[in-house]
Amino acid sequence: MMRYGRGQTCNEIFSPAGLCFEMIMYKEARACLQVDKTILDPAVGEGQFPCAELVMKMFYNVERLDEELALRALKSLYGIDIQAASVERAREHLLLTLQDAYRFFTGKEFRRLDEAKEIVEENMIVGDSFKLIPEWANPQGALF
Repeated sequence: MMRYGRGQTCNEIFSPAGLCFEMIMYKEARACLQVDKTILDPAVGEGQFPCAELVMKMFYNVERLDEELALRALKSLYGIDIQAASVERAREHLLLTLQDAYRFFTGKEFRRLDEAKEIVEENMIVGDSFKLIPEWANPQGALF
């Protein structure tokens, strides 16, 4: 579904959670499930993809999941969005996802929430991806 963004300057496409999980499970994307593998969402919106990545990184490492590993998985996720309200929701969404997934997988409460908040504040930022990373603006660039 597509609609005009807040302020009528941006279009937003909202990705259903199920679609995010399905895309992550493609054979070519499974390398991203390594705990420390860095993932960047250049149009993070409300954080559907990073949240799905976090859950899957925790799931694929559930046998050794502890708070340190969960923080490492969280630290590997980055996002940029042009809308501050969306980034704030992405941060909140990631923190809730971390707590819920940790409780689901371990049966314990996640206690290092202050550290997690610092990570999402640093890793989820407001900005224009095309201006922050100029190579993305050139489709003939080194990324492809």
